Amino acid sequence: MHIWKQQAPGCRALLLVCLLWFSAALGVTLAAQPGQSILPLLEERFGLSEQQVRDALGALLVFTRERLPKPEFDQLSRTIPNADLVMQEVKQRGIVTKPIDDLSEYERVLGNSGIPPAYAAEFAPAVLEALHATGHDRERDILARALN
Repeated sequence: MHIWKQQAPGCRALLLVCLLWFSAALGVTLAAQPGQSILPLLEERFGLSEQQVRDALGALLVFTRERLPKPEFDQLSRTIPNADLVMQEVKQRGIVTKPIDDLSEYERVLGNSGIPPAYAAEFAPAVLEALHATGHDRERDILARALN
């Protein structure tokens, strides 16, 4: 306490601002971890571009939209940044040209985005793992039901 009184008022104010900033930054960092995006995990796992991962997720959302009740689909889609735009893009770019009826058809659709068949077969299970890894266990369970 004695040292605190000896410091110039400007130094005390600067120290206080730094402590507040650090506390806020630490809180934001800790809060952001459970809601991490799954995109970087999938890009790294498959060595795909961000666009290819977005295409694959967009096609997966198109597929699951028909298989889930709206509230569950909405919860799942919140884990994908710009989900509505991603679904619209895969349709506009001709990656998804009709409804996707089953997983094998979903895997074939991924070829329209340049994703090799070996990766296509692994993509949906990898999304389940990525959802779990980023703390989206409820959404993982929703997706798992849609895939079965």
